[in-house]
Amino acid sequence: TKNGLQPPYFQEIKEKFPGNTGAEVLEVMVKEGGILKVKEDLYFHLEAVDALKSELIAFLKNNGEITTPQFKEMTGTSRKYTIPLIEYFDRTQITVRVGDTRVLRKK
Repeated sequence: TKNGLQPPYFQEIKEKFPGNTGAEVLEVMVKEGGILKVKEDLYFHLEAVDALKSELIAFLKNNGEITTPQFKEMTGTSRKYTIPLIEYFDRTQITVRVGDTRVLRKK
C-alpha cells in the first residue's frame, strides 16, 4: 500500500479518545490543511492525496483513461478506499466518469 492511503475511518479514531477530543483534533487538522475530508467518515493526509493526484494525472495523460481496477492497483488499497478516492477526484473536477472508466476533465 502507499503511505497514507489506508487511514482509519473517523468512527474508529473517535472511539479511542474521550468525549469529543477526537472530533476536535480532526477539525483542527482539517482547518490547518494537513488532513483532507474525502467523504463523511473518511479523512486522508493531504500529502498522500496530492501525490496520488499527480500519479493519476500522469497516468491519464499517458493512457487517456483509467478503470477502477487500475486505480485500485495504483493506490495499493482495497475498494473501501479506492472508490471514495476516485469519487473525490470526480467531485474536485480532476476526473470525469465515462462509462466504467475515468478520464481527465478538460480545463
